[in-house]
Formats: sequence, C-alpha cells, structure tokens
Amino acid sequence: MLAMTVYVGIDDTDSRTGMCTTYLASELIREFEEYDLIGYPRLVRLNPNIPWKTRGNGAICLRFGKGRGGKFPVCRIEDQEFFAFERGDGSLSPSEFEEGVAKVVESHFMTDDENTNPAFVVLSRKPASSLYWRAVRDVVALEDVKRLVSGNGLYRVYKNGRGLIGATSAVSWRPRDRTYEIITYRQRDKWGTERALKKGSVMAMDERFDSTFNNFDYEEDGIAIAPNSPCPVLFGIRGDDPEDLVPAMSAIRGEKAQRWTIFLTNQGTDEHLVKRRIRNIGKNQSVIVQGKVVKPPRRIQGGHLIFRISDGDEIDCAAYEPSKKFRKVVSELLEGDELTVYGSVRDKPRTVNVEKLQINSLKAIKEKEGNPECPQCGRRMKSAGSNAGYRCRRCHVRAGEEKAKRSPVARPISPGFYEPTVSARRHLSKPLKRIQN
Repeated sequence: MLAMTVYVGIDDTDSRTGMCTTYLASELIREFEEYDLIGYPRLVRLNPNIPWKTRGNGAICLRFGKGRGGKFPVCRIEDQEFFAFERGDGSLSPSEFEEGVAKVVESHFMTDDENTNPAFVVLSRKPASSLYWRAVRDVVALEDVKRLVSGNGLYRVYKNGRGLIGATSAVSWRPRDRTYEIITYRQRDKWGTERALKKGSVMAMDERFDSTFNNFDYEEDGIAIAPNSPCPVLFGIRGDDPEDLVPAMSAIRGEKAQRWTIFLTNQGTDEHLVKRRIRNIGKNQSVIVQGKVVKPPRRIQGGHLIFRISDGDEIDCAAYEPSKKFRKVVSELLEGDELTVYGSVRDKPRTVNVEKLQINSLKAIKEKEGNPECPQCGRRMKSAGSNAGYRCRRCHVRAGEEKAKRSPVARPISPGFYEPTVSARRHLSKPLKRIQN
C-alpha cells in the first residue's frame, strides 16, 4: 500500500519507574533521517481518568514523507540538528517503517512493568478525529481500534496491546486549540538521579517569556518544569509560541541536556472536558457542571475540602490538599453561591475533583446593624423573642425580622475564575493565563 505520507503513532512505552514515550520521538527522527519529517512531532494527552494509565497518558505521532515549503528546527541530539517541513507529499509504504519503528519501541519500552502495554501504528491516512475525541473524553475499546486500523496500514502490539488505542488516537488528532512544548532529555548516566536546575533561572525565564505557562510554582516556591519521576526528561517548557521555546530553554541554568524535541500538543486546552448536567455524569469522565452550592465546604482528613452543588440533582466536589491556596477560595463558599465547576469524576465516592472553578454569583450577605425604629414614636423596638420579630414597649407596635436594619457584608471572594497552584494542575487543564489572554 502506497501513501502520500505515513503517520507513525506510539503509546504506552513508559512506566512509573522510568522511560517516557516522548523520548522515542527523537529516536524515530534519527532512525528515519533519510525521510523528511512533516510538521512538528505531536504529543497528545488522552483521558486523564483512565485507571490503567502509566503516568501522563500521552501518546506521540510523527508524519514522514517528502518535505515541501519552509523548514524549521524540531530536534537536536547532541550536536546534530533535525528539521521538519511545513507540508509534504511522497509515495511511501507503511511497511518501509515497520521494522525501524519496532526496533525503537522494543529497545526502549519498560518490559517488566505489568502496566506497560506498548503498541505502534504506521498508517496511510489519519483516522476520523472522532476517535481522538472519544479517547480524550471517554473509554475506547481495543477491538474497536483494531477494526478501525485494518486496511489503513499496519500495527504491532506488545503484551495486552492496550497502547494501540493511544497510538491510533494520537494520529487521529486534528488540532483546534493547540500549544507547544520543548522537552529536554538528560544524559543517559544521569537517569534516575536528582535533577540540578537553577531555581532563579526558571523564575527569570518565566518572567521573560510571556507566551509560556506553568513554569514555576510561586505558592510552593518550586520548579514546575521538571518531573519528579526517574524518567529521561530533564525539563519541559510549554507555551503558545514555538519560536519562544528554544530561547526559553537556553535561559535555564544547571544540568545540561543531551537532546531536545519540540512537540505540537493538546496540553492546556481543556479538550478533555464536556459540559454536562449532573444526572448525566458518568464514570471516568471530565466535566463542566453548573450548579448552586447546597452544602458549604467541610474539611476532611488530609486537609481536603468537600462541598456539594445542585442543578436539580446533586454531586459532591473536592478540592484536594495539593491545590494549596485554592482551598482558601473554596473554604469561603456559602450555600446559595452559583458556580461552574471544571473537573474529573471519581466514581467511589462519586465526586468531581475540581481542576478549576468559576464563581458566577455570590449569595448576598447582610449584617444586622440594629433593631427597627417604631413608626409611631421613633424609639428603637425590642426583640419579641427568637425569630418572633420586634415590638415597641410604649406603643405595642410589632414588626417582622425583615424590618431590622442591615448592611451588606463584603465577601472575601468575588466572581471570576480560580485555579489550583501550578504543581497541582493537570496536563490538559487550560490555565487561566490562556483563558484570560
């Protein structure tokens, strides 16, 4: 089967103890350097609620062919720089790539981890984008993907082959919103050791390059661009302008990277979220729900806050301890406040784990200034008892509780968006910086 260009998708080669699927992108670029890379390599994050995911549930896709138009740098391995083209064509067969992709995957995936189940595809055409939307928002059956791939190229699976879902879904992604990330990788002998980055340089980079986001956690006074896992990644910088990423990377001081790759991504786009009524919320989904607070926040063991909203039906929402000062906002919510909650659904107990929050309106609170005045004599009336209103002892005139003098009380929070601290944000969650710019 010949194709104008071919698409290579890979997923599930990493584990919680090592490797990173994105690392294989640079290995593929080097393996197939006799072909042209078309467009940026793609890093596609899928449903973050999938229980069997390894770490960030990210898959990669690269497109090869004969490059046309302008070219731009996308990867450097030691002193060798690799470029991609704006567009491409060609006359390629997926079979030309099968053994090379297999060699890269088989030499890098974490074979001993029971949760690592790799797969790759080499496709002649992009599958329908509906596959991506299902994979980023719901659960996709492996057999459905096998049928979809059949006749459109080839695939290879390892162990239970679940990675085929992510690999094919990454190919099917057609960007609406998009961001970019430059990921740097460590020297091999550094893998698994503590990363050494200069905190001040990360802060300076964050201030200098406004198109980047989620670089530094100012609440925790910590670097947010470096992972905590023993994977090959040194750090990654995300942003809206790919031309800012290499200069931003170069501004970081400390341990030197052995290689880097720039990816086109769906990170920071909120594409995992779907607006739903509470009654329609399902397991393993990420949702946007509007409702009124019917039970104010309560603190549970671990410092987490739980509150309940209703749109006719009710559901609990949780702000977890790692969200830090965000919990202070949540703690000020009162019964009657109207909210839009963005978050992922935990099935047991059924809860929306809050990724960000929009306060649409706040219940007005008034503070009693004094008892009402008697309309006949003008003197201050006295309480007639608990919830019994007021009476004038001289004139015997009565007045209801609503006649007391009250003045508005300023709430410590106001309508608008609120989000957790940087280190508590998910890959797919759109930061307020991108919403407000």
